[in-house]
Amino acid sequence: MAKVIKSFQVTEFDDGSIRVINSDKRQMARWFALDYFVDKPQLAQQGLYVALLSQDYYFSAGFRKRTK
Repeated sequence: MAKVIKSFQVTEFDDGSIRVINSDKRQMARWFALDYFVDKPQLAQQGLYVALLSQDYYFSAGFRKRTK
């Protein structure tokens, strides 16, 4: 029986935008349903899904809501 390792990447760009890259379509759909993303995750190359993180949240070993 093989183990499946799931991981994702969180990348912050110079303009301040943060993108989440993940191969797990269901996990990305869950995070989209929780309003973590600005738009629906888009299928990119090699089966990876990419989405822009909402300005209301930041990532620090988990998604956190920003206090205003």
